Amino acid sequence: MNSGLFLYLIAPAMCTFIISCNRNNESRYTVMKGDFRQSVIETGELEAVKASFLTMPRINYIYGYNFKIIGLAEHGNLVHKGDSVIVVDPSSVQKYIIERSASLENEIASANKLRAQITNNLQDLKSQYKNEKALYDIKKLGLERSGFEAAGIRKVIELEFRQAEIKLKKIERNLRLKPKLDSLDLEIQQIRVLQKKNELKAAEETLSKLVVTSPLDGIFVVEENWRTGQMTRLGDEVYLGAPVARIPDIRVMMVRGYVMENDISKIKPGLKTIVRLDALPSVPFNGIITEVGRVCIEKDNKKVFPATVLISESDLRLKPGMTVSCEYITYESKEEIYVPNNCLLEENKHFYLFTRKRGKLKKTEVNTGPSNNMFTIVSGDLTPGQSLELPENILNR
Repeated sequence: MNSGLFLYLIAPAMCTFIISCNRNNESRYTVMKGDFRQSVIETGELEAVKASFLTMPRINYIYGYNFKIIGLAEHGNLVHKGDSVIVVDPSSVQKYIIERSASLENEIASANKLRAQITNNLQDLKSQYKNEKALYDIKKLGLERSGFEAAGIRKVIELEFRQAEIKLKKIERNLRLKPKLDSLDLEIQQIRVLQKKNELKAAEETLSKLVVTSPLDGIFVVEENWRTGQMTRLGDEVYLGAPVARIPDIRVMMVRGYVMENDISKIKPGLKTIVRLDALPSVPFNGIITEVGRVCIEKDNKKVFPATVLISESDLRLKPGMTVSCEYITYESKEEIYVPNNCLLEENKHFYLFTRKRGKLKKTEVNTGPSNNMFTIVSGDLTPGQSLELPENILNR
């Protein structure tokens, strides 16, 4: 083989070897400086801080026990204050109103009849009084003239006078008492009329309660029907006073989240939190931890602590029931020096870095601080930008 062909064949291999050596001499890891964040990321679910619960109207049982829903806003719809969201079948109340209207007319007619009777009875009493008074005067005059009559005749005249006197006093007593008694009867009848009017008024007010309006702007969330155990639907019969729906106030939202028991020592109220929707992970929402549970519970076969995060901003994209991820910021600082976690070597509770400076390799002891999944804050004889070597590459040589 001539020398030219030999050089042509081995030249690519030599180039590859030289490039490989240069790559091995260059480190992909360096000492870094800048903003540093330590956090714990867990899941949670959105919930409104405040919500208005809408129930079946609390009305009198005289209208019945079974009431059907004949109008219901759609689950998940955005409703506004004053919108009609629940309509209850009014037929039983309307029937009651018709019956009480007829009863009221009867009572009014009875009151008018009684009033006429009282007037007629009083006139009759006055006529009787005039007649009896005239008869009494005649008997009195006869008694006064009986002085010359025989004793027997005078006795008869006296008895007739006494009888006329008794009748007159009876009529006089009736004239005094009858108007009072009639007034009481009329008052009782007027009370009956008023009672019927009040019943009718209450029924009409009840009729207006059968249309439930939204007390605020929000998302309409239908609740479970206690009778069926399923979501309330049109045509369902619902117990009086039972919840039908709720309207969360989406202007102020919070997250019901959980923290693993291994991380609970880092979590406390007041910590800054970044919330991201699973459906929109690129958009962060700021929040703050307001409450951390004191009792560990089991969820999905894991020991966790409940945590509540109040979201600081209002956004219509935040809706109750949506799943989120919560990044609990346990440590945050600026201008920190930190290194990749896999560059740290631990020996007897001491930490070391393999640094390279001017081509020389040095084992440098460092102090460590907070860390996250990728980096750890360090301090020691280090310079930002300084090259680092992986311990495994050094120890395996």
